[in-house]
Amino acid sequence: MTMTAAEPARLTEPAALATPDGRSTRLAALDLFRFVSALGVALFHLVAVAGSGGVRIWGDPPEAVFGSFHRIASYGWVGVPFFFMISGFVVCMTAWDRTPEQYLRSRVVRLFPALWVCMTITTLVATAYPRVFTPVPFRAFLANMFLLADPLGVPRVDDVYWTLWLEIKFYLLFLAVVWIGVTYRNVVAFCLLWSVASVLAAEAGQPWLDALVMRGNSHYFVAGVAFHLIHRHGSRPELWLLVAFSWALSMHYYDGNPWQAVHGMSYRPSSVAVTLCFGALALLSLGCLDRIRWRPLETLGTATYPFYLLHYVVGFAVVHLVRRHTTIDPVTLLVLVIVALIGLSILVSRHVERPFAARLARALTKRSV
Repeated sequence: MTMTAAEPARLTEPAALATPDGRSTRLAALDLFRFVSALGVALFHLVAVAGSGGVRIWGDPPEAVFGSFHRIASYGWVGVPFFFMISGFVVCMTAWDRTPEQYLRSRVVRLFPALWVCMTITTLVATAYPRVFTPVPFRAFLANMFLLADPLGVPRVDDVYWTLWLEIKFYLLFLAVVWIGVTYRNVVAFCLLWSVASVLAAEAGQPWLDALVMRGNSHYFVAGVAFHLIHRHGSRPELWLLVAFSWALSMHYYDGNPWQAVHGMSYRPSSVAVTLCFGALALLSLGCLDRIRWRPLETLGTATYPFYLLHYVVGFAVVHLVRRHTTIDPVTLLVLVIVALIGLSILVSRHVERPFAARLARALTKRSV
């Protein structure tokens, strides 16, 4: 797993639960978690990764430009496993009482409209300013449209898309639960079987099995699903055991994280950060964060997925271009680029992604009737 190609995970799910009287109670804390995760990954790329490749977008090494903040940003990749945990929580939440057709339709509508829009923007930027990233060939672009770059072995439009391929595999694995019925017993059995299969895959040493069960990342999805069950059904010993087992696996696999190993970084800060991610979702699942009601979080939450898809290639290109033609302070530039990307993501979410997704949902619904 290449940490220079980091998260999110799927981030545009409605962070809401249905109440008994049919009203929707939005979990604003999930929107906050999404944004914090995406911001961490963006800082990781723009500050830490920015100086490790062939092009240094800041001119000087980022550790010299940003000082101690470079060290902090170097652990922003922890946002990726947090993405996966959030995805497990939300997918289990939204799959309840849905048919397989409804489940698959919701996955397509949530995943692809924003991807197609942001992928087009990314490709246009790379084409117009190829000094940092070279645009992919047309055939690779078509494969990327359906997130098939990884299985087909073609270049990605944007390296951060590697997480979305894992998301699709998680969706397909969870489809088995939806197919037989999303019940407490079936979901717990799914989590247990997936966890056991991931451990056995390490012993089997078969690449195809690793690819199927996503050893090294499966425990984050499992933890997210278990946290949703806690939120829905209350604390139960078997659920906390699943969470504890997933946390233990996370401590094992990120001990050998490539980014840390290559750059000689301490494992302790990342283990603390990952543990804090588990703790945050534990507080959410226990209802401790239900009082968070700040309305702007919904806007940030819905814009986080486009932000994740745009921050890497577009962010690098903007920083490199501005640094070549101005003497603006790097910290100020970093803040301005982050704010600009958030603003662009909000516009994409409101005026492009939502209308596009609504039309796609209607078209798919008509086809299934």
